Amino acid sequence: MALLPACGGDDPAKTPVTPRSTERGGAKGAEGALEAGASSAMLAYEMGLQHLQKGEVEKAETEFGRALQLDPKMAEACFELGKLKVQQSSQQVWSKSRDLDVLGEGVALLAKACELEPANDQYLFHLGRAHYLKDDLDGARLHLGKAVELNPKLVGGWKALGRAQVDAGETEAGRDSYLRALELNPNDAAAHFLLGQALEVLSDLAGARVAYEKSVALEPSEYEVYGRLSQVCGKLGDAEGEAKANAGRQQWVAFDEQLTRRQKAVNQNPSDGAALRRLGEMYLEIGDWEKAQGLFKGAILIDRRDWRAHLWRGVALRHMKEKGAIDHLKEAEFLAPDVLDPKLELLRLYAERRDDANLDALLRAVEGEAAADGNSLFTLGEVCREVGREEDAKRLFAKAAALGVTEAPANQVMAEGADEELGESEEE
Repeated sequence: MALLPACGGDDPAKTPVTPRSTERGGAKGAEGALEAGASSAMLAYEMGLQHLQKGEVEKAETEFGRALQLDPKMAEACFELGKLKVQQSSQQVWSKSRDLDVLGEGVALLAKACELEPANDQYLFHLGRAHYLKDDLDGARLHLGKAVELNPKLVGGWKALGRAQVDAGETEAGRDSYLRALELNPNDAAAHFLLGQALEVLSDLAGARVAYEKSVALEPSEYEVYGRLSQVCGKLGDAEGEAKANAGRQQWVAFDEQLTRRQKAVNQNPSDGAALRRLGEMYLEIGDWEKAQGLFKGAILIDRRDWRAHLWRGVALRHMKEKGAIDHLKEAEFLAPDVLDPKLELLRLYAERRDDANLDALLRAVEGEAAADGNSLFTLGEVCREVGREEDAKRLFAKAAALGVTEAPANQVMAEGADEELGESEEE
């Protein structure tokens, strides 16, 4: 998972620009024809936006092109078609290789949009980004500088400008741009990483270390940051810090390799529900709830009796505050009555919803079922403490201690009947 983001690619304004309402001349003769053309152009533009929302890129491109034929001065259509051309110039996903002719078309269209609306910060931002992709650092700095001048709160603009400045050898200016981005969004992991790189170039190793540490704290799955952090710690003579960062890098390199294998398994056999679920578990691990729940949904459509898929989709939906969470958690509990995990997640859900009646009823039931199982009682106590039920937690810990359990168990299985299912092998 490479952290290096597209130049300013996290810009908050991801939705298409809202069409302007332009007043045209009278509706007689040539003026009437112009008005009719403008109206048709706007209709084509809006059709293009609808196709984009559906993921129908080619149809969108056709409609935006038709809008420009009908109204060559429609800045919105220039902008949307220019963005599409820039995206299409990428010859391979995750590759820096570009079709320069297509990229040039995108730049020209974005430049036309800026010419028609020179005070539009989004147009300038995307034009500057396109110049950066062309390795035109002068053009990139010029237009990105104008974008942040017009909108000083444009986080993606400051990051993109910083990268262009650093690449042009203006490292101090780039550092300052990253700092401006972080003033606006202190929780931007990519901005901390980029700042760390700039500080390294400026020989501020202590500052670079702090920046990298903040980056991995905010986004712990990016192994490239751990690599930079490990090198900086080594240069600072901190062997322990170097080893810790290197261990983090190895952990997330392994994660990325496993993610790639699981994605490959799904690509090879999209009808393999277990493969879909295992891929979803990877995204669940890094907190990508939306992507995870979508994969679990696919697994359930293939095998409605996959209790793990129901369990993990319930967990993802719980984090997303979606109503469907409870249905999947209850289904997982029904399909695997001897497994503790669905019950624990239901307790968490009831606590979040402040549903004390159902929480108390489920807690009593599970405590009764696990009366002779010290491991389950201890785990149950941990969840009670987690959700703020301290008195219940103390009672359960005492019961677990009486059965010889005083620390968290290695598993959360309530009965031996679930052992066979939990032992599911993963073929990758």
